[in-house]
Amino acid sequence: MAEIQKQDPATAGEMTQRFVQFIIMQAQQILFVLGNPTPEGDSMPPNLEGGRMLIDQLEMIQEKTKGNLNSQEAKIMEEALSRVRLAFVQASGGTPVGMMPRRSQPAYPQDLPEDEPVPQPEPPRAAAQPTAPAPAPTAPAPASTPAPAEPENKKKFTKTYG
Repeated sequence: MAEIQKQDPATAGEMTQRFVQFIIMQAQQILFVLGNPTPEGDSMPPNLEGGRMLIDQLEMIQEKTKGNLNSQEAKIMEEALSRVRLAFVQASGGTPVGMMPRRSQPAYPQDLPEDEPVPQPEPPRAAAQPTAPAPAPTAPAPASTPAPAEPENKKKFTKTYG
């Protein structure tokens, strides 16, 4: 069983510094994606969808670390989020992040509930080719020792050299 280990103060201070640097770097990346110029003067047109995705990720980090941050880390996180949200509103012409439409389809298959199968794209249909008649149904094969059932979620992979 895993044991909770206390960090020594020297390591905790270093981890706080790294976490704050991480949050600041993420906020700078979001600002750049939203069209704010870098200190060198480089900028690009605002990418609202990319900015929204990055803001959502920073909000997810805030949610997942809730209760595990010290006061300095929590304050930096909240300030960074409020700054990038304001930049998003400015870049979108006044539309807050929460009001922007989301994609209609999930970005990743794991967004679907686990009991639903992942929809697969249909293969392209052949153009007007004659089809052979369907084979006649055959009698079932004699019962043999059943193979052990594999879980449905286990993927089978084959490798071909061709």
